[in-house]
Amino acid sequence: MLKKLTFTVFLLFLVGCSSKSASSVFSGDLLYEKGMEYSKVGDIINSFETKAILNATYLNSADNMKYDDNFQNFLVGIYIAEDNKEEKNKFLNNTKYLLTLNGANIDKLEELQTTHYLWEHIPLKNPHAKYYIISFKKQKKVNALLLEYSNLTLGKVTLSFQGE
Repeated sequence: MLKKLTFTVFLLFLVGCSSKSASSVFSGDLLYEKGMEYSKVGDIINSFETKAILNATYLNSADNMKYDDNFQNFLVGIYIAEDNKEEKNKFLNNTKYLLTLNGANIDKLEELQTTHYLWEHIPLKNPHAKYYIISFKKQKKVNALLLEYSNLTLGKVTLSFQGE
């Protein structure tokens, strides 16, 4: 018994002295690392039930080589628990929900396909969500970018990002 205890303590000591950090796990994928840094997740909860989930990555900061333009660009994942039965009215096309940035409506929208280069780099990927690249025209002198996903009866979720 004493041998087992000594061996267990020794193993715990070795594991505790390990030099691996969380960033070393992702060291091969810089876009994923930056995406994690500039990603947020929020839920619309009503009566203790999750009604919708919003995942958002601020692409202007995460991939500034490609997304340094006149728009605030986001990689957005949308999941709605009780979504419409018709595919054409699901996710961002669900008229019961609205996505805005500082009160402004979407200017450009692209549904992300699995063949898009960003697909494999999506941080916090929800397998039930549909993903989009969404762009809003840049507003002058805005420090906080407030991405809001709302439903008139169920509530809203607001994700805050640092503007560039």
